Amino acid sequence: MVRKVRDALRERFLVRMLRRQLPTHVHEGRSLRTGVTPLPSASWFAAHSSDVLAFASSMRMGVVGAYGIGHWRVGDPDPTGVDTRSVHELSRMHHWCAYALAAHIDREHRDEWCDLLFDEISTFMRTTPAEHGIHWQFPMGTGIRLHSMLVAWDWARRSGWEHAEGEHRVAAYAVDHARSVVARRESRGGLSTSHYAANLLGIRAAGIYLVGEPAAAHWSDLAANELSKELYRQILPDGMANEGSTGYHRQVTDLFVQAAALGAFSPDELTKIGGAVERCRNLEQHGMPLIGDNDDGLAMKLTGFTPDLDYLYDVGTRMCGSADVGDEDLVAPDLGLTIRRSGSMITSLRNGPVGQFGKGGHAHNDQNSITVSIGGEPFVVDPGTSCYTSDPIQRDIERSVHQHATMWSVSSEQAFMPPGEEGMFWLLDDELETEVVANTGSVWHGIVSAQDGRRHERHVALGEDHLSVRDVYTPTAKDPMAEWVLPLGEGVEVELDANKAILRGRKTSALLTWDNGTMIVDRSMISPCFAETRVALCLRIRTNALSWTLSNFAA
Repeated sequence: MVRKVRDALRERFLVRMLRRQLPTHVHEGRSLRTGVTPLPSASWFAAHSSDVLAFASSMRMGVVGAYGIGHWRVGDPDPTGVDTRSVHELSRMHHWCAYALAAHIDREHRDEWCDLLFDEISTFMRTTPAEHGIHWQFPMGTGIRLHSMLVAWDWARRSGWEHAEGEHRVAAYAVDHARSVVARRESRGGLSTSHYAANLLGIRAAGIYLVGEPAAAHWSDLAANELSKELYRQILPDGMANEGSTGYHRQVTDLFVQAAALGAFSPDELTKIGGAVERCRNLEQHGMPLIGDNDDGLAMKLTGFTPDLDYLYDVGTRMCGSADVGDEDLVAPDLGLTIRRSGSMITSLRNGPVGQFGKGGHAHNDQNSITVSIGGEPFVVDPGTSCYTSDPIQRDIERSVHQHATMWSVSSEQAFMPPGEEGMFWLLDDELETEVVANTGSVWHGIVSAQDGRRHERHVALGEDHLSVRDVYTPTAKDPMAEWVLPLGEGVEVELDANKAILRGRKTSALLTWDNGTMIVDRSMISPCFAETRVALCLRIRTNALSWTLSNFAA
């Protein structure tokens, strides 16, 4: 509590100072370094140049085609009728780095790409002055945009293009950004998340890039010291991020990798970041199973809005010495996630903390849940996340235990979801206990217990192209009946026959059998990526105990 009061007073004081400091005066004594952030490797350019040009060309024409946004250009009114998170993705200005890389790829039109970069930055300065509008509401977005702007300018300059007057203006705008993020940085009473890491990335970039700015050295040191602390707070001993989400592990890892490119870490710390990078590789090798919010944010997006991790791996390998981990199973006990490969089947099993030191801002009620893909095709899935603040009711539906492949009381949740807008990024598991009592290559046994006596045990036996599960729910007088849920992937159809069903996917099929209860097939919505929804089928059985099997029908 004392730290919360201290941080609130610090922010109030610094924000008052901001009003007297902004906008920052442009002068010739302030400039920007070049050659700081590494350009992608030659092999990266060989693999991705066409994607970079496609992304840059689309954004030049104002074609977004993501997050529910069709068209938008810098300087246009902010898109309406979409989630605020969608607008903030635009606010990060990832495409500015694509413009700069296009100048290296499309040498004939180098000056056009670089002039376009400066024109858009100038337009953003004019239409979005510091501390005004939605693009300055969240320091996370401001910090990522600051980093994007400085890296883009660096890369554009390294193409041979010059704009001395523009550099002084960009440097002054970078000071505006840094002062805003330093004042509003998102550390509250010791509770820090990926938002704070993004703040620090931007502050570090300003401190390293700015020349002739008196505060630059302080910003650089502040960010480096805090990043070192946050690395050990936000990356767990098992190498996964402390967010209760595989999507956020991807984002947190990229934030630290890009900070590493700015020289913010010791050799031991780089090794720890390398471990987080290897976890990203491992997740992708297993199809990136969704756990928690599937926000697809990154520090750097160079080829489009879809999260492509190849630049993360490119920089991570050079900075941290990370390497390809192959197809080995993933066992992350601190996050509470196990992923096993058995023949053509990949199974994820979730049982663990909600993350963020108990805040659970991006976790779901998914304890003892399972996902299964067969031959690379999702059959049993996590429902994903289609929205944040635009629809609090839908957000809670997607976080609910009743949308995840587990078993729990019909009339209650596992962890408490506080109601209303204030509770959309809280999931309180202080009255819930989770435990994995067995976890080998062929057996997994998880237990979820509530203080009032509700309890679910799931015992999973993994075989070649086959899994067998025993689910037992201990009811209470208040909650006497449980529901078993199995959300299916997009396009998976169901053929029911007594106590078995054939699940037909696009490429293969699976056989599901069970020994107790009447199966109900209903339609639900899943969100394979943020802000997009798909209609899919969901299987439900009301019972307190059943055994069931799932196998590759072709095996």
